[in-house]
Amino acid sequence: MLLVAGLVAAPLAAPSAAGKKKKKSGPVVVGKDAADDWGSNVDPSIAPAGDALGQELVEASMGMADAKIVNFIIKLNSLPPWGGIPESSRYGWDITVDGEAYGISGAFTEVVRGMCNPLITDPACPPNVGDPAQLTDAPFFIRNGACTVGTGGPADCNVVAIVNAVFDPAEATITIPVPLEAIKAKPGSKIAPGTSFYGGTIYAAPALLVGFAVAPFDTMLVEKSFVLPRGKK
Repeated sequence: MLLVAGLVAAPLAAPSAAGKKKKKSGPVVVGKDAADDWGSNVDPSIAPAGDALGQELVEASMGMADAKIVNFIIKLNSLPPWGGIPESSRYGWDITVDGEAYGISGAFTEVVRGMCNPLITDPACPPNVGDPAQLTDAPFFIRNGACTVGTGGPADCNVVAIVNAVFDPAEATITIPVPLEAIKAKPGSKIAPGTSFYGGTIYAAPALLVGFAVAPFDTMLVEKSFVLPRGKK
């Protein structure tokens, strides 16, 4: 009799407050790409090499690291522990922030580029901001100017910040933390996809100063914008 009463009463018990947990928001996926198309601009048969180079793009997402930093996350099909090829596997993400163009690009190391970058002024050699020690710690350059959309020239392109990304081989991701201050963003700002000189919004390619059009690479088209949360009122 007690057993029956227990079975009847069980469904009527109210769920505990501890069981009601608010779901934590995470990064938002803003783009996806095929996992076997690296190098298709040159020869589709060489696609498998994209994994060894850490250049086969598959997904892009964005999310807040904290109230002052937004993470740009590039997911690859495979990412070697040495970042593909240091100095030679470069990644870029072009954006607009409330209509103003910015370009984010970097690699596992960027020593040569940091010493003299033809796409930077104020001055061109070395970069106008950042500690040289950053150049061996997954540096990503945040640029502002006409060069980010394939117009103008070096005189119109400036580095506004250098940040250090996190390469995670286990997850095959590259997380680029960008301070809102560097891109003049604020709560409610709209970060929309831009267009790189490779085409698409995001690229993974050999770090070549010239002749990029004939080198194999991969691009991803980001189709969604990310609006910075306004926070609690």
